[in-house]
Amino acid sequence: MEKNETFEGMDELLDDVRDSSTQSKDYYKFIIGLATGTLVFSVTVLKGFTASPEYKIILVIGWLCLFASIVAGVLVLPKGDQLHSTVKLLKILFRSQEVVVAIAKKELQEHYLKVLIKGIINPALKEDEKKKEDIYLYLDKLPTKDLEEFLKKAGVLGVKDAKAFNFIKEFLEEVFKLFSLVKIVERKGNPSSVVKSLRTIILQIFWFEKVMKYAFFAGIVAISVFSLFNFFK
Repeated sequence: MEKNETFEGMDELLDDVRDSSTQSKDYYKFIIGLATGTLVFSVTVLKGFTASPEYKIILVIGWLCLFASIVAGVLVLPKGDQLHSTVKLLKILFRSQEVVVAIAKKELQEHYLKVLIKGIINPALKEDEKKKEDIYLYLDKLPTKDLEEFLKKAGVLGVKDAKAFNFIKEFLEEVFKLFSLVKIVERKGNPSSVVKSLRTIILQIFWFEKVMKYAFFAGIVAISVFSLFNFFK
């Protein structure tokens, strides 16, 4: 499938968004680990240093901030995976105008069947462009069931060995089952909806990251202030 040069700049932008999310994943895990460790330490150890601690409200605020940081971090991690899958879907859409048209017409399964058939017959007819064009025009008129039958015949064309014949036949049957799953992509692949979904995911990641980071620092500061007030009173 040829790359659509119209969306080449968008394709690079999507790669940058995906790479940025991948690089941030270790940072998120690091903050979650620090927040969890600090919370556990303060709950199990810090209270034992003072028999009757003062300004307990500061400690409680610190705990709440750390807990909020952990929750935000746990929420942002799957958002990163969701962003990756959405970027992958968009890159498929931007790769070919034919895919977008097939989704709009709810004919994505037929599109991929035609691509597979063309891939099989292209080497055999590379010297006969006229016949190849005629077959392409014929394929465009076939419904899904007839395309499957055509692919079965094209796939085993010239195969005389019984074992190879049965193997290819079984393989093609599994391919048909796999192609039936593209209906899921077809339902979720409306370009406008996918772009909107990507924008929503990016905004969610942005805000979850802000909450995770600033709540963590606020929790550290609150626990540090509580410790100073009680250790040096």
